[in-house]
Amino acid sequence: MNLPKYASAPLCMILLALAASSFAADTAADKPAPAAVPVAVPAAEQAKASSFEDVDAMKKQPEMAAANKKKEAEAKAKAEKAKKEAEAKAAAEKAKAEAEVKAAAEKAKKEAEAKAAAEKAKAEAEAKAAAEKAKKEAEAKAAAEKAKKEAEAKALTPEEKKKAAEEKVATAFEGRFPELAKAIAAADLTEDKRAEIDAMSANLMASSDALNEVTAREAAGEAQPAEKLEAEIECLTNYTAILAAVPSPENETLLADKRLELQTAREDRLMLAQKEFEEGKIDSDQLRELEEKYVKADAATEAEPAKAAKEKKEPFWGYRKHKPLPYLVIVANYRIPRKVIAEYLRTKYDVPYILLPSDPGKPSKDDQVYFSGGKKNSGELEVALPAPQLSQFIAYLRPETVIILGDESYINPVYRLAVPEGIDKVEFRDSEWKVNTARLDEFFRRTLKTNLSDHYLDYLQNQGKRDAE
Repeated sequence: MNLPKYASAPLCMILLALAASSFAADTAADKPAPAAVPVAVPAAEQAKASSFEDVDAMKKQPEMAAANKKKEAEAKAKAEKAKKEAEAKAAAEKAKAEAEVKAAAEKAKKEAEAKAAAEKAKAEAEAKAAAEKAKKEAEAKAAAEKAKKEAEAKALTPEEKKKAAEEKVATAFEGRFPELAKAIAAADLTEDKRAEIDAMSANLMASSDALNEVTAREAAGEAQPAEKLEAEIECLTNYTAILAAVPSPENETLLADKRLELQTAREDRLMLAQKEFEEGKIDSDQLRELEEKYVKADAATEAEPAKAAKEKKEPFWGYRKHKPLPYLVIVANYRIPRKVIAEYLRTKYDVPYILLPSDPGKPSKDDQVYFSGGKKNSGELEVALPAPQLSQFIAYLRPETVIILGDESYINPVYRLAVPEGIDKVEFRDSEWKVNTARLDEFFRRTLKTNLSDHYLDYLQNQGKRDAE
């Protein structure tokens, strides 16, 4: 054992003391034990005990060091934990502050946007009001200029008035409608009638401008097909109205052509409306509104041709004047509806019919339709006329009810539009002709009391026998 130098003297003393005590013990074993007397512990004994304590303390030093190290580690861990908690708290407070700042910024942004939108709406409203005001002022100015020109025109001679009217027509139409301008200039019109034509011409020019504008937007992909069709219908309606107002033999063909174009445009718009309804773009009320708007023929455009036809001694169809018809059937050139149904109604019940082409495609102005009179008119059963004149011919026949046999696969919808307004129209569209004949019998039950259903069944039975043979 290596001990410090200062501990070597006490160690010698301790060894001497141990020897002495051992000797004393041996001596005492031979003698009786004296009474216990308190003996003071010598200084050497105390030094010896102190030395042993130092040794024990030295032995315990590693344990104490380990304990101290453990305490230090625990203290350090607590400090680290406290530090992390403080940092987490600081981060949470920072995030909270940032969220509050962000929310305040969002709120300020929304308020600024709402304020800007309100200001924009106010500016747009003011601009709109200014535009309306400018428009009204322009209209008032134009009206004043028109009144001034009219007042000046009153002072003109008849020759000057005629020349001014011709110049006005030429200027108004700007070369867009040369045939119409020529028809107006050639017509012998009263002053009131010319004023009416001038107003109608202004409507035509406005609708023509609108059509040109829609066409330009359509080319740029900014207009829908329906918008262009409606603009075309408006323009054609104004065109035919002017032609009808200045009737002449020279204008008859042009008017018929324009009427066919108008009917075709109306039908195209109705077909597009049906497609929009099927795609969910419009509802049933909107579809019904469009049908009511475009299905009905324009009474003004139909009345003048009928009037002109009445004024002639012999109508241009070659069919003599007669009393109104109770019924008129319209049928296409197919065997069952034509031969089995329409022909049976004609020969047995004196119901005439008009025969359309068998091609249900879009009609052409070169197509021919045929009229087959009742059995009482056997001397003039067939009358051929151009398809564009069909509406005029129906108006001339004056039927109380027009019966149309077949759906769109048999009869083009354009022909359905040929029935003038004011004439009842009944359609039988079922794909089964047996059903159609039964409905026809029910329709005629109170008047003609037909037996079409039995006749059709007999036809099928006889046809089956012929096929078997």
